[in-house]
Amino acid sequence: MSIDISDGIDEGNLRIKVLATNETSVTILTEERFNGKVIQPGISVPFMPAEHGLAVSIEVIDGETTHLFLLDTGGSLSTIIENSKKLKIDLNKVEKLILSHGHTDHYGGLTKVISELKEGTEFILNPKCFTNRNQIAVIRSGEELSVEEMNTKYRQLKKEKKFKFDVKMPVLNKTLITNRANEHNIKIIETNQPVKLYKGITTSGEIELFDKDEVSKGFFLINENKEFEKNYFRDETSIYINVKNKGLVVLTGCGHCGIMNTIKHGQKLTGIDKIYAVIGGFHEEWNSDEIIDKKVKYFEDINPEIICGMHCTGFKFNVKMSKHPAHTLGIVGTEFHL
Repeated sequence: MSIDISDGIDEGNLRIKVLATNETSVTILTEERFNGKVIQPGISVPFMPAEHGLAVSIEVIDGETTHLFLLDTGGSLSTIIENSKKLKIDLNKVEKLILSHGHTDHYGGLTKVISELKEGTEFILNPKCFTNRNQIAVIRSGEELSVEEMNTKYRQLKKEKKFKFDVKMPVLNKTLITNRANEHNIKIIETNQPVKLYKGITTSGEIELFDKDEVSKGFFLINENKEFEKNYFRDETSIYINVKNKGLVVLTGCGHCGIMNTIKHGQKLTGIDKIYAVIGGFHEEWNSDEIIDKKVKYFEDINPEIICGMHCTGFKFNVKMSKHPAHTLGIVGTEFHL
């Protein structure tokens, strides 16, 4: 399948703002080497909360009009509401809201955000966001129990307190969200296919797994028989934006499908090979040095102008990637003028 976004957005007319992520800082400086394309918030940030969650706004300037889109709603009910006001993002002007996947740190503020949206706004998500029952179970970073081990040894391992991380994540409540959407005349679009949001912008649809081993380790689904299955994140959605003469901007929620898979899918879907910027969560924080080194080498090969891994990307990746001139840090309030 392919989708045509060759019409693109004129360079300089794309604005991306980080409304929620894990970190805030007054000491991260705007770096001159990005020539105004990456702007850090500076002294305005102390009054904006950070959290383990993600939300970014996407503004497109097209002639006399501005079009606003929103990817994810953060992890808590209030963070995105508060930070949107501080960053002068009017949620009532959002045309389309996209959910990257069905984890609470991305849909936590959803009910509050729906109440802020104008009538007729479209809410786009993969239907599996409503049905996937997620379990995260990690014994050691960079390693993964097999499905067979989870089904035969889980209770014993739990009893022996072997897990470093073990949690069942709540399922996104479809009835609650549908009722809230209906109250505010918000149109829910459930699809696993790409959706063109505006000229030059599309969602990914279901992301092709060129390398299944790149999928985040330690994540499982619980089926109707209460058995564990490997989670291949068939609910995950990213966004691709074509900036004329620059290439694709890739926006991810967590990148659970693998950041390389996500980029390759965007290239195949749009027919655009050049990668301009990659921004979002890359989920490298539990990966081994060997795996992270492979990702860093990949980024060095495709050589985007901007690489910003935040939220679940992890400390080790950012340290290793920091030697590349495209690397930057994303915190609450970071802006990208592309």
